[in-house]
Amino acid sequence: MFLLAVVFLSSFMLTGDLIQLTTDGGALFSISFPGMKNQAGEVVQRLWPMSVILALVPLLALIALFLYKKRPLQMRLTMLVLLLSLGTLILGAFYVLMFDRKIDVNIIWKVKVLFPFISAILAWLAYRAILKDELRVRSYDRLR
Repeated sequence: MFLLAVVFLSSFMLTGDLIQLTTDGGALFSISFPGMKNQAGEVVQRLWPMSVILALVPLLALIALFLYKKRPLQMRLTMLVLLLSLGTLILGAFYVLMFDRKIDVNIIWKVKVLFPFISAILAWLAYRAILKDELRVRSYDRLR
């Protein structure tokens, strides 16, 4: 259940703008899945690490969702999803700070900025639920 929510939330991150940046001159830039775009929608700078992480999170969460018969592997993938979601936050903050240093910008936050944080929390809850299931299965094996 939690992993499915992670898949949906992180899939929404692939569409639309994540953060908008405005300069004092009135120029508008936005950070989205393909990279940094200008007002016309043209990609000014590709942000490959961010794009790769944004694509990997829903893919790995979906794969982990179907690994219910291999709980140890499912737990590892879920932890990787959690770390990548947190990495998205850190990388996004890094890009915003770097653009702010190059060009003096004002940040317009979008709701989608919270999605990686929520995805990380949901991945942690999924990890705990999978761990509980694994411990329950091991206790049943001990009773046999």
